[in-house]
Amino acid sequence: MTSRTAVLVVGGSLNGLTTALLLAHHGVDCIVVERHPNTTVQYKFRGISPRSMEIYRGLGIQDEIRAHLTGDQKAGDIGHAKNLSDPNVQWMGEPWADTAQLSAATAETCDQDHLEPILRAHAERLGADIRFNTELVAFEQDTLAVRCRVRHRETGTEELITAAYLVAADGVSGKTREWLHIGRHGPGELQHWMNLIFDTDLQPYVQGRRFTSCFVSDVNGSIVPREDRWLLAVQYSPERGERPEDFDQARTEQLVRQAAGRADTAVRLFDARHWDVIATVADRFREGRAFLVGDAAHAIPPTGGFGGNTGIHDAHNLAWKLAFVLRHGADTTLLDSYDAERRHAAERTQAQALARLASWFKDPTRRLPPVESIVDDFAVIFGQLYPNGAVVSEGNVGDDEFEDPRHPSGRPGSRAAHFVLNTNGRRVAIHDLFDEECVLLTSSDGSDWADAAATLRAHGSLPLSHVPVGGDDNGQGAAELTLKYGVNPDGAVLVRPDGVIAWRARTATSDNYTELRRALTHVGLRVA
Repeated sequence: MTSRTAVLVVGGSLNGLTTALLLAHHGVDCIVVERHPNTTVQYKFRGISPRSMEIYRGLGIQDEIRAHLTGDQKAGDIGHAKNLSDPNVQWMGEPWADTAQLSAATAETCDQDHLEPILRAHAERLGADIRFNTELVAFEQDTLAVRCRVRHRETGTEELITAAYLVAADGVSGKTREWLHIGRHGPGELQHWMNLIFDTDLQPYVQGRRFTSCFVSDVNGSIVPREDRWLLAVQYSPERGERPEDFDQARTEQLVRQAAGRADTAVRLFDARHWDVIATVADRFREGRAFLVGDAAHAIPPTGGFGGNTGIHDAHNLAWKLAFVLRHGADTTLLDSYDAERRHAAERTQAQALARLASWFKDPTRRLPPVESIVDDFAVIFGQLYPNGAVVSEGNVGDDEFEDPRHPSGRPGSRAAHFVLNTNGRRVAIHDLFDEECVLLTSSDGSDWADAAATLRAHGSLPLSHVPVGGDDNGQGAAELTLKYGVNPDGAVLVRPDGVIAWRARTATSDNYTELRRALTHVGLRVA
């Protein structure tokens, strides 16, 4: 049996399903193959950052995610104590402070076993072909296509799938990266952990205070309450002869009661899985027609909660570029920018996760690299910068790795700053405008820029819209544009579908049409 698709996604977990949903949202045919029989039963990723929720909000699934919350992340603090009965608890603050001035979205807690079915259902509703119990066994590529052989594990039958592009989302242990002969660099394997999921009679309070997670030094691990089953994550040491299979019911009871500081705690083991803290980044995120996303591209320690979110942002970055090439005639050089942008972001995010790992946990391996200064979480989440890629660099902009989103620069390569504008009689968060098109933002009187955008759109299939800001709110929106994007009232800002600023003109030029056309071409968006 043979079939064809625009994109074959290898891996049907968090990042693979997010990629499929985004591709389907952009109208791109895709097939997902996942070797496991169903979505995960492990909690794994749980804290969806406000930036990731912006992405899911744009896909229309924000409310459904909130309906499946597995604990209110904003209601509980993060603690550090010897055990849950310890009277001396160090409180580390709320996991997410108020982000209302930075985004229309808020951080949410939806564990991966709840989130993946939501992603799968919506991707399938939009036309994605998702096949569990199916694995990629071989592929080859040339300048025209990727030809893949997949096996249906229940029947043993094989199928040939020809795709224009392949996306590897098969995780840190997936084979696709190796088959592409892409190496990895970084500190490597740092710690070994067990995730113990258990039923219990414990309550999510420490010294009467609700908590989201508590680092428990008595077991050198963390305990996470949920509305149903709880999670205890603990380190183990193969060097001392410890094995994953040692973590049975009896061992789980011992560890949970030690973490709780109570010998009478009820414990029933539900599931035990081992995993490793690995810090690596692939040497490149693209090889020909194949791309790496998520853990296949970068293994980021969980401290800070950046790993899964970084994979979501990978998918967001790649999906619109594939759509522009496949559906709108963009130059294929646009796809080169995926590696340039996302590998840089992964490197910087990993460094921040390692800095937190060294700060929060003991390092018995002594294999952590020199620790850099910890920057504010919001800078990591909202303040990522793309110095190179599908942006028109302004040259000497400094060598900052992050910017403070509370004081946005508006420079190309940064996230478009949040504000709310009035348009057509309704209030709209600016990121709700960034979806399947590039958006040219100007003040309400930017008619010359509007004419330039209309002409460029009329001459080709380029998805480009013009949004005048400030006409319905006594100039408030125009003032926000000037302040947060660094342009004069007669300037313009070009924002990509992923909400990243591609180019700006601080003021009007002698030929706005030519300048806008040149910017679009530089970014890789072919203009007829």
